[in-house]
Amino acid sequence: MKQFIKGLGVVALMFGSVLTANAQDEAKQDGFLKRAFRDMKESAKLQRKIDKANFQATKLETKAFYEEQKRLSKPSVRTAAERERMNKELEEANHRVESAKALVEAAKTK
Repeated sequence: MKQFIKGLGVVALMFGSVLTANAQDEAKQDGFLKRAFRDMKESAKLQRKIDKANFQATKLETKAFYEEQKRLSKPSVRTAAERERMNKELEEANHRVESAKALVEAAKTK
């Protein structure tokens, strides 16, 4: 009978060590899963901040474009811009005229 009890004790110890090993494996998996979900949670929070910042930037860029177009649609600003463009074209045309006159004079003297 003593041998039977010893045998049961040995079996219990072996079965307990198997249970302990399985519990440790589960703890490692739980630790892994907890870490994985914690990382996913932190990543999601960071991505949300990035998305909010990108949305805010897009919103402000759109507002800036709208304000610029609104400013340019005023008649005084539009006429000033048109006048500046025409003056620039006039300068370029006058420069071409001067260049052409120089070419004509060079051709006459040869």
